[in-house]
Amino acid sequence: MGRINSRVSSFPALVVLLGAVLLVATFLNAPGHMSAATPRPASTPAVQITPNSGPYGTETVVTGQGFAPHEQVAIYKETRPFFAYNTDSSGSFVGAQHPLIGPGPVSGVITITATGRTSGLKATCIFTVTH
Repeated sequence: MGRINSRVSSFPALVVLLGAVLLVATFLNAPGHMSAATPRPASTPAVQITPNSGPYGTETVVTGQGFAPHEQVAIYKETRPFFAYNTDSSGSFVGAQHPLIGPGPVSGVITITATGRTSGLKATCIFTVTH
């Protein structure tokens, strides 16, 4: 009879252990729970130039968001390097005010591209040249 009692007395501990495992498994599979191994979804980068039209010499400011935190973002006017800015902890930047100067079309559209130098993320916007 001593053997039966020892098995019966360990039964509650086994039930508690299995309950804890079930609870943890349920929590890990709950909606909205992300495990440490799950990568963060990449955000979509965006870039803006303000104002987005005017003649050459227009003072503009380039801003962006959705890049990697604390990375340098290169700004290109068409294929020519324009400026580079560092993002903050949220992956955003606000550039300094600069005149938009040539070379480029007398009138028409200039593509502004922002490329994260670490992440490789890219975004584009346009500036329309007027006279």
